[in-house]
Amino acid sequence: MPSIAKLLLIVLTVAVGFFAGDLLKLLQGQTPVSLDDYCLVSTEPCTQQSVTVKANKSTSQPLVPTLVQVDWPDARSDKLVVSMQGYEMDMGNVLFTLERTATGQFSGQIILPVCTTDAMTWYGTISDGDTSINTSIRMER
Repeated sequence: MPSIAKLLLIVLTVAVGFFAGDLLKLLQGQTPVSLDDYCLVSTEPCTQQSVTVKANKSTSQPLVPTLVQVDWPDARSDKLVVSMQGYEMDMGNVLFTLERTATGQFSGQIILPVCTTDAMTWYGTISDGDTSINTSIRMER
């Protein structure tokens, strides 16, 4: 096989591998996530389905705790589960627990992992076991 053909085959293999996740989602008919459907956690309260979410800072930093408070009037549990994944890159799922406080709100820390980019959006859900709301957190170094 000529050298140029080998080089083209290597480039094609790398390109297919790089876009494999996107190609698989396209073939499975999954639509891209729209962050407009997600409640951005920041210092400004965000309300979705009568659940209000607020944080102690507008932008999180990797490995630095962000305090999240949730006012969930009809929660069916004493704990809420926060499940998040990266929007710009796949870094797996991270899970956090928010505990009910004496005031009836839920509170807990979210510590996001380090990624190779300077900024990233994490999106996912907060759930009481029966109901979930969509939420996202912006992280910057």
